[in-house]
Amino acid sequence: LVYATGDRFKLNKKKHFVGHTIAGYACQVGVSPDMKYVISGDGDGRLWLWDWKSTKVYRKLKAHDGVCIGAVWHPLEPSKVATCGWDGLIKFWD
Repeated sequence: LVYATGDRFKLNKKKHFVGHTIAGYACQVGVSPDMKYVISGDGDGRLWLWDWKSTKVYRKLKAHDGVCIGAVWHPLEPSKVATCGWDGLIKFWD
């Protein structure tokens, strides 16, 4: 679910990013520095990337053997993403 902020919070019903399995996990969500993509890990260890405008899956890849709990974009190099998982690893993707 996506909310807009201003004077009040407003649900944006047109934005649904689906496909990943996060039941029972608080997987981190990130947005690219250019605001074009959304990323999140999932309970199966995959990293999911969605297009912000269309909300369609742009790419998914196996990032960790366990849960991929965190995913963040590099603030200065938009082609790089860091992930962390319950397998005890932190990975830097290019």
